[in-house]
Amino acid sequence: EDEAIVLQPEIEVVAETLRVPWSINKVNETFYVSERIGSIVKIDNGKMERQQVELEKPLAKAAEAGLLGFVLDPQFLDNQKAFAYYTYENGQGQFNRVVVLALRGDKWTEESILLDKIPSAAYHHGGRLKIGPDRKLYISTGDATTPELSQDIRSLNGKILRMNVDGSIPEDNPFDHSYVYSYGHRNPQGLVWMGDTLYASEHG
Repeated sequence: EDEAIVLQPEIEVVAETLRVPWSINKVNETFYVSERIGSIVKIDNGKMERQQVELEKPLAKAAEAGLLGFVLDPQFLDNQKAFAYYTYENGQGQFNRVVVLALRGDKWTEESILLDKIPSAAYHHGGRLKIGPDRKLYISTGDATTPELSQDIRSLNGKILRMNVDGSIPEDNPFDHSYVYSYGHRNPQGLVWMGDTLYASEHG
């Protein structure tokens, strides 16, 4: 019998010494990689530049928390903007928020808030951001270690949320006046489409 042919993929290292990389974006030949510690790494033609991110709130120090989801605006080359999801603490507790970041020079600055006060906890923050084929912004949220919240459509936890890129609620969302697109999730962190079908991967 003929031996099976095993194809060995070619592996090329494009960046090293990354600090908890979380999201990867590519525009033309340039990569932008978010790091959970609160920075964004630009990788262009083998040159690596760690860019500062100036957020309104300090990042929470809980396990799995920090600067999580990061996705470039579909018009990034024209407007130099992106969307980010991060965990923070204030006097009322720990929360996640979705914001618009603007790149000026080599620094990203929080420009506006699209969604705030997504309850958080020690674990299960969710945090993936993706632009869908419908040009909407999709956001995964964890159950914040309270599983029953996943089944409560009034809660933002344990969900995949869908919004217009200006932060408004799409009129064709499945629940009236709600960002909720899918519910019953534990800690979704992977989002990908095959055609118009969305697949989500969960931790645990």
